[in-house]
Amino acid sequence: MPPSIIPKAFLSWKLLLLAITLLTPAPYDTSTSLVLPAPKTLLQTLLQKLTRWDAIYFVKAAQRDYVNEQEWVFGYGFVKAICGVHWALSPALKYMDLPQPYDYALSAVLLANLAHALSTAVLYAITREVFPLNGKLPIVAAHLHVISPAGLFLSAPYSESLFALLSFSGLYCYVRGYIIVSGAWMFLASMVRSNGLLNGAVFLHDFWRIGWRFVVGVERGWRVVGSLAGLGVGGLLVGAGLALPQWLAYGRYCPAGSGAGELRSWCNNTVPSIYFFVQEQYWNVGVFRYWTIPNIPLFLLATPALIVLICSGIWAIYGGAGPVVRKLAIPQILLALLALLTYHVQIITRLSSGCVVWYWWVACMICADDARAKWVVRWMIFYALIQGTLFAGFLPPA
Repeated sequence: MPPSIIPKAFLSWKLLLLAITLLTPAPYDTSTSLVLPAPKTLLQTLLQKLTRWDAIYFVKAAQRDYVNEQEWVFGYGFVKAICGVHWALSPALKYMDLPQPYDYALSAVLLANLAHALSTAVLYAITREVFPLNGKLPIVAAHLHVISPAGLFLSAPYSESLFALLSFSGLYCYVRGYIIVSGAWMFLASMVRSNGLLNGAVFLHDFWRIGWRFVVGVERGWRVVGSLAGLGVGGLLVGAGLALPQWLAYGRYCPAGSGAGELRSWCNNTVPSIYFFVQEQYWNVGVFRYWTIPNIPLFLLATPALIVLICSGIWAIYGGAGPVVRKLAIPQILLALLALLTYHVQIITRLSSGCVVWYWWVACMICADDARAKWVVRWMIFYALIQGTLFAGFLPPA
């Protein structure tokens, strides 16, 4: 159980962000009004200001399922989790008499905040497991996750907080040696966010290392075979988390007589993935596609997060942090490279919330009184507060 100072810090930070949300003036963009009716209460005003950008898609998809093709890029697992929370809270929501889809927006906000709180506790537990001799480090790492530069995205109807909870839970089980259980958690993480697929690199690393030692005769026996089987199952589960929504979409849009109209071009691809098609077709995601002069400010905005992710990855690999930390750095480094080369680069500030290694790097610097840590923490707080104001006002970046 984390020390009481962590929940207190969590609650204080959340109240500050929610106060900023409520005090932010009327939005620059009025797209939310197309989904949510005009607010009549303080709660509805808060929910409206938290339902910005992608949150509009998440809330609408949870209310009436996926209708338009482009909606399938928004995490299937998170949408279904919102529906699950809505079902669990249905008696209370009925009593509150919230107009739709405010009830789904409230369910999503509660889910996001609960997941953020639980992911903080899980990060504390992982850190204790990986650094058992440093009692201060888990507390510092947990506090860093509280004030993550993802900021208000971890309180809004966005998938980052649930992804962090599921991914951290998978990593905790992996560190404890429960490989298949770890794969099951990461299966869920991949359904929530596609970048959860990168967690499979940890399984692939171990599968390759143990498999090679088995082939050359360094290690033999049924125990090694069992380890390889467990790693194989775990890795397949990670991939299945992304594959399942693609299979469901294929069944809806692609078979003859499906009633979906003209067969979509992605149905005939070698790997018929609606996710990758929509990312390319609707959001222009692809290698170097975001490398344009108008996007230079967004690259500058993402630079601190990229520096932190890459530097902490180098520390994990070459700085003597240990073999476990070295392996867990692989997904983080891959994420930073994909963000730099392929993604809408500014989203790395919120995607970083689901990585553990950079929290440990900063926490180690804080414990060692390294002056660099102060600058990182100042950036985290400053960016989260400014970003929260911009988000509530429906202003970029998202």
